[in-house]
Amino acid sequence: MSLANSDEYAISDTLNVSARLKLFGNGRQIHALCIKRGFYRFIVLTTALMDLYIKCERLANGQKLFKEMPERDVVSWTSLIVGHVQHGQHAKSLTLFSRMMQEGVKPNCHSFSATLSGCSGLQALRQGQQIHAQLVAAGMPANSVVENSLLHLYVKCFAMDAATKLFNRIPDRSLVAWNEMISAHVECGLPEEGLKLMHRMNSSDVKPDDFTFAICIRACSRLTSINQGQQFHGSIIRNGLESDLVISNALVDMYSKCGCLASAKQIFDLAPVKDKILWTAMIAAYGKFGQVKAAITMFEQMQELNAQPDEITYIALLSACCHGGLVREGWHYFRSMYQKHSVSPQQEHYACMVDLLCRSERVLEAYDFIKSMPTKPGATVWGAFLGYCRLHGDIELSRPAVMQLLKLDPQNHSNYIAMSNVYAAAGAWNEMLEIRGRMKNDNVKKEPGCSWIEVKGSVHAFLAAKTSHPQIGEILSTLSSLNIYVKGNSYEAYRGKTSKNSRPGCSESDTM
Repeated sequence: MSLANSDEYAISDTLNVSARLKLFGNGRQIHALCIKRGFYRFIVLTTALMDLYIKCERLANGQKLFKEMPERDVVSWTSLIVGHVQHGQHAKSLTLFSRMMQEGVKPNCHSFSATLSGCSGLQALRQGQQIHAQLVAAGMPANSVVENSLLHLYVKCFAMDAATKLFNRIPDRSLVAWNEMISAHVECGLPEEGLKLMHRMNSSDVKPDDFTFAICIRACSRLTSINQGQQFHGSIIRNGLESDLVISNALVDMYSKCGCLASAKQIFDLAPVKDKILWTAMIAAYGKFGQVKAAITMFEQMQELNAQPDEITYIALLSACCHGGLVREGWHYFRSMYQKHSVSPQQEHYACMVDLLCRSERVLEAYDFIKSMPTKPGATVWGAFLGYCRLHGDIELSRPAVMQLLKLDPQNHSNYIAMSNVYAAAGAWNEMLEIRGRMKNDNVKKEPGCSWIEVKGSVHAFLAAKTSHPQIGEILSTLSSLNIYVKGNSYEAYRGKTSKNSRPGCSESDTM
């Protein structure tokens, strides 16, 4: 279609299409035509051109065009703010929003939404709250675009109370809002609450999509709830989403964590497309079940099919080598990371190697490996080393690990507990009491242990030293009865076994 005789509106429409399709070459030609015909005075055209450049990853061109505009409206300002957010320049997007306000341009819902996204990228809760207050003061009517951006901001900043209040005030919640809240609860360690929200969503006649199911499968994975996971899997099949790659990744992870390796492998084999995330999930599953050779074989197959491993893949592979005690293979893959795939080793990879060496009784080699690291060893590396020292009661080697851990992560109670256990195992009670005292003085709180069990489709969670479960009385009574029964039967069995072998003149208590 020739644009030689077209007016500015027809050219603008063509630019919008080119922007959606990211046809940068077309945009350049139309730009030349605009210069030739003197169309720069039309704000609708220059804004469309700027939008095209931004969508074609030419932010600098878009900025230049914006500066040359004789006048700017809310659409041109918003396009530039959105462009900076999309390019990860969140701080600049907030600056642009302030400039727009100073120049007297009234923001619209898209301006607010883009700026809130900038706040989310920076996790700038206070600035986001200020923009929320501006929205209220401006009396802007309810809008799903702005509401979803606000919700994402509060979730991203872990302000769950504010997110929940906002969510409950939204009259017509979109699927995006439901997904945001379900995902937030799962990521914040509240998978049960996330699944409850899913049931609320179903009652609201909002149809879940592939992302919803992936989140819920991830929640079941966190709870190791195989029954609920299988129910969701059935719903996925009924909705025709079983070939979705994101869902396949979540299902493989869920089945492996629930102890169903065969089901995980079946999902993997049936996936029509396999990305590196799916390969990595299967390698990790084999490693977790101690099938190290299968994990290595799968890694080699992955490369043969030109699926490039990343740093997460190598963590799964090195962890598998660690579980199998394969030192030679571990060294081979650790060295080939950068040489073969240009993957620079991170702290987690070094921690895997330290764990592998320690498990293979090469503790001094592990210590030398830590000292020779090109980067400063982090808490994960020293934590892996201290874990070995704790198991073997090695006080001397544990000292440098503890000193570093207390510097790197002074509020982590597990570091104090691990060192305390090292001293206790070696019988160094004074040192143990000193560590416990330091923990108290530094006001370090120990997180209570938590376990859970699934009974008839319901997950029951238990916190150490807590009696909040509604059936705690029955549970403790049953536990007490079992304890008495086990002790009685054990004693009778032991008595019957030892009475035949008792030495003359030796009492029953002496024999025991």
